[in-house]
Amino acid sequence: MTLLLAFSKMSFGQESTLEVSLDYALVPTTSTGVSAQLFDLNIGVPVSLGAVALKPVIGLHNYDIEYWEDLSFNTQPVENIHNVFAGVEAEYQWNQNVSVMARANASWASGIRSDQTVVTGATAFQYIFKKSSPTTLRLGIQYGAALGDLQLLPLAELAFSTKRFHMTLGFPETRIKYALNTNSSIETSFSFNGDYFYLPKTTLLDTHTAAQASIANQKLGLDYTYTIDDSWAFSLSGGYLFKNELNLYQSLNNTVYTLDMGTGPVFSTGIKFNFSKQ
Repeated sequence: MTLLLAFSKMSFGQESTLEVSLDYALVPTTSTGVSAQLFDLNIGVPVSLGAVALKPVIGLHNYDIEYWEDLSFNTQPVENIHNVFAGVEAEYQWNQNVSVMARANASWASGIRSDQTVVTGATAFQYIFKKSSPTTLRLGIQYGAALGDLQLLPLAELAFSTKRFHMTLGFPETRIKYALNTNSSIETSFSFNGDYFYLPKTTLLDTHTAAQASIANQKLGLDYTYTIDDSWAFSLSGGYLFKNELNLYQSLNNTVYTLDMGTGPVFSTGIKFNFSKQ
């Protein structure tokens, strides 16, 4: 969001016509001599159509990676990645307790070309057991790179809330959130994150040529979020990467090289702004 993908999870109490979030993450030099920075921009436009809610989204994942040790291949194609994405999220409210959600994204890191487009998405069924102290079950399937390769993976969440406390157990993320007051909250989480993209330039590894890559990590995080008002919120986060890999592919999921980029801390900050309906 990702190394990274350390995206903030902030929401506002009223409907918005435009949502913009900016996030910055820093990975200092890891145990294997790799450091990285990530800048993430996400713009969404929520649209309500009765029982259907849509949100077209566009954005950018920007990676700046430094390799402090000599490697057996040219790292230049995987030092600066600008992964542009566009997509749509949709939710259909079947009744008060049942809803169906879906999302689809297309991304381009080597120029907008149809033959170098990475498509990801998910669909899920959600059931709310009770409204007073909400308990929600979400089950579905996703196609993405949470584990590195592009593949079909389960999507499962069991969530419950009280006035101050919220817990979500599942895959690809488990999190526990506690509201300190009406404006601020703390949250701890464990997540599987990944991003798959075409390289701007191919790189040669022995007898193989790599044209695609993925970044994947497993992250334990602790976040603090402060909501200034209905339009502004910011977050500060710290965490630790337990797994942090760069995979290079000759073709889709045909791995030719895996680089362990090392474990280590990750720090991030984010801000979110929304234009509200008046």
